[in-house]
Amino acid sequence: MIFKIKPTLFCAIGGILLLLFSINALAKSATVHITVKNYRGSIWVYGPELRYDLTKTNTVELKRSTDQSASYTVRTDKPTCLILLFESDRHFNFSLFLSPGDELFITADFAKKNNNIVVTGNGSNNNQPEIFALTNMDIQPFKEDTTPYRVISTLNRQFLLNKAMLAHYIKVHQPSASFIKTEMANLRYFVPMQYYVSSHNNVNGKPIEQQKKWQKIQDSLFSTVKLSNDAALSAYNYTQFIDHIMRIEQSALVDEFRTQPVLFYKQWFHCDTARGKQLFKSAQMGILTQKVVDKYFTGRAAEYAYRQALKREFQQADYPSTILLFDHFKKRYPASARAKGFAVPIAEVVNKQRQALNSKTFFVRANGTNLNTFNEVLALNKGKTVFIDMWGTWCGTCREEIKQHAAQLRAHFKGKNVVFLYIANLDAGREKEWKKQINYFQIEGEHILANPKLTEDIMGKVKSTGYPTYIIVKKDGNFKQTATRYPVNILAMIKEIEAARS
Repeated sequence: MIFKIKPTLFCAIGGILLLLFSINALAKSATVHITVKNYRGSIWVYGPELRYDLTKTNTVELKRSTDQSASYTVRTDKPTCLILLFESDRHFNFSLFLSPGDELFITADFAKKNNNIVVTGNGSNNNQPEIFALTNMDIQPFKEDTTPYRVISTLNRQFLLNKAMLAHYIKVHQPSASFIKTEMANLRYFVPMQYYVSSHNNVNGKPIEQQKKWQKIQDSLFSTVKLSNDAALSAYNYTQFIDHIMRIEQSALVDEFRTQPVLFYKQWFHCDTARGKQLFKSAQMGILTQKVVDKYFTGRAAEYAYRQALKREFQQADYPSTILLFDHFKKRYPASARAKGFAVPIAEVVNKQRQALNSKTFFVRANGTNLNTFNEVLALNKGKTVFIDMWGTWCGTCREEIKQHAAQLRAHFKGKNVVFLYIANLDAGREKEWKKQINYFQIEGEHILANPKLTEDIMGKVKSTGYPTYIIVKKDGNFKQTATRYPVNILAMIKEIEAARS
């Protein structure tokens, strides 16, 4: 028997399928629409997708239409956090809790009390303005405190206020179960996260007795929460906690490496200094990342920490560390969807490392390792205008600036008799890594691998302590550190060099 189906039935079935497809598509995204009045600043988004795209920064500016409206869509299949950053004469942010299928409409009038924020739409029960206070607190007023008692007292008071606000919010707005779970985690990690950052800022470089007071409270707070907690990854305070631990503990290891190398190699590599130097010769920040992650985190929390580290090292142009971390990430998390997204830009990095050394790259005789004074460096290009970049292969901000501006700066002064001299500092014994980075970034110009005496003499004469440091030498031999510092305004730097040539 043959059945005939009417065309109208085909249309009906097609309509149902289209509706189901649309619902499914919506279920994998959430959209925020925002309209502001009486606001002259910029609005930026810090979203989950941006965190894992190696080629993009962590924030993107919302482009507002003539009626001051903008929209942003997050592609997600689970609850996530989206941060709106408002930057004008004062800075503040709104943390939004988004679930698949949400569509929020936010209006704000900055000429009215509390900015008259109104949130409507699907998911608005999870994002009413009262909730924004739960993740916002300024700890800057405590930065000069020598004891921890004022900051911990203030944080504990705010915790109790947050707890009461959350209970009231749940009663009034009846948010989703996933929201309640996330906000309870935000509440739980609020004091440990904020105190940890404040403690680090206040005890860094201070006497041991002062540090002990802060450490005692920190240890007590850390005992109340899980440092590795997969269930809390949707909470902004917890992911910030992970980010701060990674940053602060890595910094502490770098300090230990520089000031107590014997202890550093014994504790972290279980070997003597000679063997440790061989193991820690390249991809140093990548190795330190592994040490910190393996000490504090497991499971999805560790996966999150590795993803964040990969993004950071890629953005800072630390490509040896990026490749090391990616190889480790693939082996440890072979099923991770993020591995595929990372693969393309990292493959480009690997290919770029194989390129030939630029013919316009010159190394001073013996790499300049026998030069001990700034006067000896000045004699190399006597009577010429020289732009000196004091950098280091280990310096993230140095690599960032070279990646972003070095070629553009050289191109502007092509044929204008300006010598570009790049002096690598604190890189003694790392000649291979030094030349690898010069090759990778195709840094045209003259190069010196400074010994400690030369670094000390130059930095002392220009009265600088940080990297990168930029110096302009005039034809008459006079020199000065540039007024343009990190982060570099390329037009301002060009103007300074042009002035030195005249």
